[in-house]
Parts: sequence; C-alpha cells; structure tokens
Amino acid sequence: MTQIAITCGIYASPYRVIDALSALYQCTVYEDPVLVEQTGQAYDLKTDLIFKSIQCRQIPFDNFTHDRKKCLAALKVQISQNILNGPCLFSGILSHLIPASVSGIYRIMSATPMQVRRQRAMNIDHLSSQAATNAIARSDHGEQRFAAQLNLDSLWDPARHNMALEWKKIDAAAHDMTIEAVNQGLEKIRSDIASSTENADKIIHALDFNISARVDAALAGLGHHLIIESDSGHVLVTLDRKVMNLARAQKEIMDLAGEVPGVKSVKTKIGPNFYKGGIVPNWDLTAPFKRKN
Repeated sequence: MTQIAITCGIYASPYRVIDALSALYQCTVYEDPVLVEQTGQAYDLKTDLIFKSIQCRQIPFDNFTHDRKKCLAALKVQISQNILNGPCLFSGILSHLIPASVSGIYRIMSATPMQVRRQRAMNIDHLSSQAATNAIARSDHGEQRFAAQLNLDSLWDPARHNMALEWKKIDAAAHDMTIEAVNQGLEKIRSDIASSTENADKIIHALDFNISARVDAALAGLGHHLIIESDSGHVLVTLDRKVMNLARAQKEIMDLAGEVPGVKSVKTKIGPNFYKGGIVPNWDLTAPFKRKN
C-alpha cells in the first residue's frame, strides 16, 4: 500500500508531480487544508483554532483548555485513519506529524522556487508582488514554529526525506515544473518505491500510529507533556516534564488510555526531562555577608 508525503510550503505544491503520482498509485490526495477541514468536522473543532495550533499562534487560555494539544492530537488521528483507509498522498507540512517509526512512507521534499510561489500567490489570491512575498514569509515563519513544536530543527532536513524534487526546469506559463522534469522525477520515485521491501510490518506500524494518536487525543485534556508509543497495542506513556502529583497523573493516564479501543496494556515511565527545573536562582554562596550599619 503506497503512502507518499510531499513537504512543501504555501503556494508551493508541485501539482504536476502530485497528479502524476496520484494517477500512478491510485492515491487519495490530502493537502493540508483538506486535513484541517476533515479534522474540524470529525472532532468538532474550529478550523481557525487548528490553524493557530499548527502555526503556534497565541490561543487564549490554552494553559487551561489545552486546545493546542487537542488539535494536534486530532490531526494525528485523522492522518492515521486516512493511512489505514488506503493509499495516500499528503502534500504540505502536516505529514511531519507521522512518527519516523511508521515505515512505508516515501517522503519527498519540494523546495519550490520563490518566483513560482510569488506568481501563484498573485494569480490565485490577486496579491501584489510585495503582499505575496510577505504572505509567504509569514507562512514560512509559521512552519518553523511548527517544526519547533515537533522538536525538529527544520522541516526541510534532507535526512528526513527520500528525495528532493529538482526545479531546474520551470514552465513559466503553468508556474510549475516542466513535463520533462516531472517525468524524470517520476522515474526515480517509481524505482525507489519498487525497490523498497513490502512487508506486514508497515501495516502494524500504521495501526500502532493510529492507536498512539487516539491515546494522545484521549490524554490531551490533561495538559501534560507526554511521549506516547504503541507496540502492537501495548502502550508506553512517558511523562517528560514535571507534574505536581506524579501518582495522580499516572493513574489518570492509565485510566484514560486503558479505555481507548485497541489498547492492550498501558505502562508509564519518567522521561529524561522530567526532573529538569525551570528558573534556577543564581546565588553566590561564597560572598561574605555584610551587615549595613
């Protein structure tokens, strides 16, 4: 079952490559706005709130509502469900919510040239050249904040991708890659996917991603900083930040996670950052004490 994820920013989708891959592998295409719309409808969340969560923008009273955690967890559930439903092609940045442990995802990076993105913005949204440049810059800055939420230095790390699209040949009229360039890229992608080993582990990993995502959604309201892993339904929840009452937090996690369908067992552990403090006073204990007269 072919799963493809293309990393690209706003006004940067390689449409001709997407169309060719979708036709070749019979993939359903999910661009980021589609995933956000699906998630909003499925989990009764406002799309504006989901976009704020992705872009790490301010959400009122989030320390109490934990809306950001809830939105990102819901996105993971929706993405995992789409994967289980059949061949997918994700286009945008939200595919980075898929853990590296999920095998069988062929990742493509598209560093679409600025002139192509700017022209698309001007044509699609009728922006001036400067307004288009500003809109792209704001969006790119939001993508960097999204990467930081995932503890990534960048979404554009070549080590996280199987290949990078070449934009050396551009069709100026279509604001896209030329047909020749698309066909060349398609040959490499087809060869890479054909040479990859097909095995049942890919399905198991996708199922575990779905289980861990649903556990994440069930626990999001607690507001804790958690790392959630699933191995054939056996869930390990790591608390990676200090909590006021550890025993109570562990019980809440065990109770809520244990009710998620597909979970066979739940264990908790303390992560490496759990005991790291916040502000440390800088006291100079070696300085002599002097009393003022």
